Amino acid sequence: MEILIVKLGAIGDVIRTTSILSGLKSKYKDYSINWITQKESFDILRNNNLIDKIYLMEGDIENKAKNKEYDLIINLEDSYEACELVSKINKKKIIGSYLDNGKITYTEDSSLWFDMGLVSKFGKEKADSLKVENKRTYQEIIYKILNLDYKNQLPVLNLSKEELEFRRKFAEKNNIENNGLVIGINTGAGGRWQDKKLSIEKTAELIDKITKEIKNCKIILFGGAEEKERNNKIKELSKTTIIDARCDNSLMEFASLIDLCNILVSSDSLAMHIGIALKKKVVCFFYVTSAAEIELYNNGSKIIGKGKSYCSYEAKCKYPPKWDINEIVNAIKSLI
Repeated sequence: MEILIVKLGAIGDVIRTTSILSGLKSKYKDYSINWITQKESFDILRNNNLIDKIYLMEGDIENKAKNKEYDLIINLEDSYEACELVSKINKKKIIGSYLDNGKITYTEDSSLWFDMGLVSKFGKEKADSLKVENKRTYQEIIYKILNLDYKNQLPVLNLSKEELEFRRKFAEKNNIENNGLVIGINTGAGGRWQDKKLSIEKTAELIDKITKEIKNCKIILFGGAEEKERNNKIKELSKTTIIDARCDNSLMEFASLIDLCNILVSSDSLAMHIGIALKKKVVCFFYVTSAAEIELYNNGSKIIGKGKSYCSYEAKCKYPPKWDINEIVNAIKSLI
């Protein structure tokens, strides 16, 4: 008996979706679980012992999947490609999205999630309204639509021996001690939503205020490949000695360095999802996207920017956010 999960990306969404695995294993004890994803997300899943088989969307997935009949397919994607694929696979039951006469639709039991999304049967305006009104976390929603018992099950992210060794060498090189206080700073957020991130100036101000008010802490600055120039400017502006995690790490090297942190300060981004999965204390700040959807497992704090465009999902907000650096610093101090 087999279950197939379809969750391709973004990588952070794949990470948080792994939280359903323990719930599925509890309910369907004798079932194996397969997962279809994209190659960018493969490393996130490859050391997960709750997954029996991982398929890549880029491979000959359709022919491989046709050899099986799944007892349950869970499709949490709203892309045509994913919906077309699951519509061709033999299955007894599907929860989530699929194609009906060439049009993307979704099962009634998955409405709680898809009603708020791009393929909502109510249209974008109503979907956006439901998104703003929603008070449930992503995990609560997905557990509800799968009829699973939600008990704050964590996402699963396991580091390999090689990744743990990479972390150890970085700590040794930068004199990071096991009993020291390490605060990670990840205030960028890629290029899709401009107002997810703190400005370069605000980030430098934040770092300096942290080290002024919290003695004997070490700061690690994180970023992706597109944030190299941004991080260099932050280091130039800041008066603090900053440990640079660099912006050229692989995905799992990036995760291993986040694992060095006691507290992670992050935008709603991949770093945040990694920090949550690695059971770090997290201070995350929100504006463009929904803070309610993020599950911190009573191990962090949420800061919401001030402005009329909160939860607007606008690429560039009509009303940019206003941030109180003191609020972020106080949230960090409350977690120490």
